[in-house]
Amino acid sequence: MKAYVVGLLEMHNWDWYEEYYKNTAKLIKKHGGKYVASGVKPVVLEGPSTPNAHVILEFPSIENARNWYQDPEYKKMIDLRQSGGSSDIFIFPEGTTN
Repeated sequence: MKAYVVGLLEMHNWDWYEEYYKNTAKLIKKHGGKYVASGVKPVVLEGPSTPNAHVILEFPSIENARNWYQDPEYKKMIDLRQSGGSSDIFIFPEGTTN
C-alpha cells in the first residue's frame, strides 16, 4: 500500500535549500519515492497553521517512507532544514479510492 509524506514548513530563511534539495531528491529516489507536489504559500482552508511551504511525497509503502526518513544520510538533511525554521512532517497511508 502506498504511503504519502506531507511536510508543512514555516521557514525564516532559505540558505539551506539548495544543498538540501539536491541531496534529499537522491535519497527519496533511493527509497523508491517521488515528489507529488511542492511549493510555497499553500492555501490554508482551516486551522491555525501558517506554513509558507509544503511538500508531498509518494512512497511504495510506509516502510519505504520510514526508511527514507530514518536514513542516516537524511538525518544530516533534517538538521540542515531545521536550521531554516520549523516543520511538521507526517506519513499518511494510502486510503480507499471509493
